[in-house]
Amino acid sequence: MREEVLRLENIIIKENDVALLNNFNLHIFQGEIMGMVCVNSLGRDLLVNLICQNIPLVYGRVYLNENLVNSYEHSNYTMNKVSVIEKKSKLVKDLTVSDNIFVLRRGFKKYIISPRVLNKQLKMFLKDLEVTIDGNELIMHLSSFNQCVVELLKAVVLGVKIVIIKDLSNFISAADLIKFHALIRYFSQKGISFLYICNHHEEAFKICDRLSIFENGKIQKIFESREFKRDKIKPFYKDIYSTVLPDKSDKSYSETILEWKHISTENMKDISLTINKGECAVLLDMNNTILHDVVDIMTGSQKPLSGDILIDGIPLRKRRKSKLNRSICFINENPAETMLFPEMSYFDNLCFLLQNKMNKSLLRRKIRKSIEREYAGILGEDFYHKDINTLSLHSKYNLIFYRIYLYHPQVVFFIQPFYHADLYLRKHIIELMNILKKRGITLVILAVNIADSLMVADRMLVIEQGRMTKEYRYTEFYKLNEEATIL
Repeated sequence: MREEVLRLENIIIKENDVALLNNFNLHIFQGEIMGMVCVNSLGRDLLVNLICQNIPLVYGRVYLNENLVNSYEHSNYTMNKVSVIEKKSKLVKDLTVSDNIFVLRRGFKKYIISPRVLNKQLKMFLKDLEVTIDGNELIMHLSSFNQCVVELLKAVVLGVKIVIIKDLSNFISAADLIKFHALIRYFSQKGISFLYICNHHEEAFKICDRLSIFENGKIQKIFESREFKRDKIKPFYKDIYSTVLPDKSDKSYSETILEWKHISTENMKDISLTINKGECAVLLDMNNTILHDVVDIMTGSQKPLSGDILIDGIPLRKRRKSKLNRSICFINENPAETMLFPEMSYFDNLCFLLQNKMNKSLLRRKIRKSIEREYAGILGEDFYHKDINTLSLHSKYNLIFYRIYLYHPQVVFFIQPFYHADLYLRKHIIELMNILKKRGITLVILAVNIADSLMVADRMLVIEQGRMTKEYRYTEFYKLNEEATIL
């Protein structure tokens, strides 16, 4: 009989009379990897907080190792022995690996700390993991993958019984994801339980023992591993993607808009590629090493060590910076938090790039009226918002994408566009990308994991260890299901 590690029983938690967790039930057993695919994000962060800390409940009970630790009758705010691994690391950046794992924990009472002894202990932990990390290395110098490894090792040293993995594929590369999955399996066999939270069932299928579908604050269905099939999952997505698939059957892109000729940087090694006008190309960085270099050289803040870049046939080094800025735009990951100006009105946010393009701080009344006539009908009541902070997340994405639509650059680079997005937001992003494509704007998606990029892509270029190794056209995307190293 399996030993139960965590039980959440009939949990109800409300905020402003909205049930963020609504009759939520979940059981996790010792050594189990429980997957959770989030159709939408309602209640997801609250659930993680609840497992970590005994916060007040409207109704329900929480059991850890079959002991009641929280109930609607009494909540004491105590912390549970649970660790969370997510993009925002909880490690102390300016301390060493060994210090973070062994020193910064309850029960450590030594006044004299020997780095040699700590590093010896670390080597013992790493011996069977096929991972090499220097115990004297500062956390700030580690890759995202190695930081995740350190957080996992720290959890093991602390005696944690449940580790929550949150959106892992959003911040470590596809190659590192495979290696971290191996670590999860290793420690699950040692009795540690995992809650693996992600936004795509294909990712969960590769690692989980069971899989739950989370939507609107409750578990809709739990699948056993024998049921890990797409046709079993599809009904719970409610055909979310059925209306966003572009028609690629008659698309032909032959006019080159962007060309790299033998580009090398510290992390890139002799990369040559072409991006065609009007297409959507995915640049998949398998090792998460070149994305920053791509952004830096395309913005002009870094010069390649060798090679040349041409935009519309003109070398990048010969273009004036102002003209370059008008040709290329970037949409950051999590743009709703980083690309809007809360002190400005909706209209001013929408026209921000256009004003820069026309070198005018204020647009003429005639132009403003023309923009209002065209875009108020598309964007609806949001167009007249003075305070954009009150907009929904979907409305904020509309504002960001239609800012690009109005500006009409030649090429738009998307940096991890599906980062931290639930399925509904992913669908909306794909719809907005298709709108930009129809306007004739070229799209380049910079990603470390496929996510839903292939829903809109025409080509995918694979970069491994700084070199371009493979290219897939949309007619060849089916091959990706056969290559585990890509997915």
